[in-house]
Amino acid sequence: MDKVDLTPLLVGFLVFARVAAMLMAMPVTGNKGIPRTVRMGVALPLAAVLYVTVPPVHIPNTIPQLVVVAGGEVILGVAMGFVVAMLTGAVSLASEVISAKIGLSMASMLDPMTGSHGSTLGALAQTLATGLFFATNMHLDCIRALAGSLQELPPGSIVNPLGAGAVLFEVASTVFMLGVRLAGPLVFFAMMVNLALMVLGRMAPGLQLFFSIGTSFTVIAGIVLLGAALPAMLQVEATTLQGAWGPVHRIIVEMGGG
Repeated sequence: MDKVDLTPLLVGFLVFARVAAMLMAMPVTGNKGIPRTVRMGVALPLAAVLYVTVPPVHIPNTIPQLVVVAGGEVILGVAMGFVVAMLTGAVSLASEVISAKIGLSMASMLDPMTGSHGSTLGALAQTLATGLFFATNMHLDCIRALAGSLQELPPGSIVNPLGAGAVLFEVASTVFMLGVRLAGPLVFFAMMVNLALMVLGRMAPGLQLFFSIGTSFTVIAGIVLLGAALPAMLQVEATTLQGAWGPVHRIIVEMGGG
């Protein structure tokens, strides 16, 4: 009896592993509020479409080797999606810092999409960043990145699964610094307000500035300034997202052996 060639099936499985892993890590589809059936419903047809772009590859025919190869595909997909997710969260990080400085972090809320607790400003910023993700066609760029990765690094050709670590660490550092820079002007404003209240409190101890007038003024002025600064913050976020494919390509190169 002739042997059945399972190579097409195995290649399709590896493509699906990479696609599903990226969808699990990237914004929107990676949110906890998205049912698993919906993710599978997106990953399966997308993997089927991208399968036809895969060049001829050699797939190991033993189960241990196949498990190792599939693990590499999952790591690559998660790393690619995680880069986009981290860059999308820069505005949310800045909003959390601002909330803490103007006094809005005392009341937290549960975000049903991410399953995490945060301030109302952080949840609003995350919603705006998600809208920006679609407005800048990042969802289409993610598909293009997947197709490009299958051409440049076909399934079964990953030789350095941990090569993405340094790139992810660098992206995390960049996002942290960007969030601090975006929040910097409003944090400086809050510091100046607190300094002014401290001076006024020394001059008129009976006014109770910190617990009445000061808190209300800081919150109201902080929200107004954040509303004025938010368009510029989203513009910076859009520019950052458009540069996401540099780190993504570096991850592909590093995991392919450089």
